[in-house]
Amino acid sequence: MALRAPIYRRFKMAATAWQLYNTAKRYIGNGTITLGAGSFKMALMTSSPSVSTFTLSTFGSINGLQISATGGYTSGGKELVPATGQWTVGASAKQMKFTYSTVGLTFTASGSALTDIRYAVITFGASAAVASARKLVCFCQLSSTRFTVASPNTLTVLPAASGVFTLT
Repeated sequence: MALRAPIYRRFKMAATAWQLYNTAKRYIGNGTITLGAGSFKMALMTSSPSVSTFTLSTFGSINGLQISATGGYTSGGKELVPATGQWTVGASAKQMKFTYSTVGLTFTASGSALTDIRYAVITFGASAAVASARKLVCFCQLSSTRFTVASPNTLTVLPAASGVFTLT
């Protein structure tokens, strides 16, 4: 009897662009969210359309919509490498453009599947902050329908080469 190596599948999905929450713009402007410093986390969310409500401000308003904390997923999400922000001159000398970028994250289904995934959300707060108090920064729809990552497969969420978002 021949032994076969396990088959690992990679799926490519057409995710939407990251969408900035309305309050995140204000928090960036008044210094509550400091890009390039502090604790940023990415959480995986279910298929509820509430995640994409632009007027939400804290993770507590969508915390119940996270995927189950199984298969190696930790409630509240995974820590991102500190994000970087850069101001550049836009189309005219009077227009400034702010680009926020970070590296991608990999979520591994370990021991059991990561189920009902549809959105990813980035939050900001002190590293020891209670998850519900973390500020919502932006969200991305990873797929048009919910999906499952079977164990031992991985889901990697990579930002676009131009960054996660740009403010002009």
